[in-house]
Amino acid sequence: MSAQARPYHHGSLRQELVREGRALLVEEGQQAVTVRELARRVGVSHGAPLRHFRDREAVLDAIAADGFDELRGHLEAARGPGDLGPRLTEYVRAHVRFAQENGPLVQLMFTSTDDGPEPERDHGSWSSAERFFALGAELLGERDPSSMGPVPFLLAATTEGISALAAAGRIPPERVDEVVVAAVRMLLPQIEQQLGRPSDVSTSQSSP
Repeated sequence: MSAQARPYHHGSLRQELVREGRALLVEEGQQAVTVRELARRVGVSHGAPLRHFRDREAVLDAIAADGFDELRGHLEAARGPGDLGPRLTEYVRAHVRFAQENGPLVQLMFTSTDDGPEPERDHGSWSSAERFFALGAELLGERDPSSMGPVPFLLAATTEGISALAAAGRIPPERVDEVVVAAVRMLLPQIEQQLGRPSDVSTSQSSP
């Protein structure tokens, strides 16, 4: 991307920095994401990003928040109409695809913590992660995030585990969907019991 300054809409620099930072993270790894490099890629002065981010760690935190927001969109879709089994299967599939395509981003998301000022945390990965996990808990019948049972953690661990193995190539690509379907079939009876309705294990085995 050209280092020459180019025009951008007023108020959109922050979003452009996050977008470029996410691409750079996935392409070259976390060490490549610096304020100076992002300024060069976007085509602004070296000091311009500091108007939106206090430092490099704040940029990384915003990138992680962007990833959680995208995953939450897939989770929102799983709350739609229809039997829970197929909806949950599609969500896990989407999560695994996301990890396969954005391995370094997923690693950042699930390892980063923002210890910045409280106003910044309200808009960073900490807040986005909380909304993501709260929505997942609600889907599984948990109404009080402060006293969740084991099922949301079990689903999260299963989904993240499959995603990590798939992203690392430890699961053959042609078998990833088989593993996803099997995992949901194993977990669904517990989830349905928690929700207080009969289990439906008729998840589709075909890839979307």
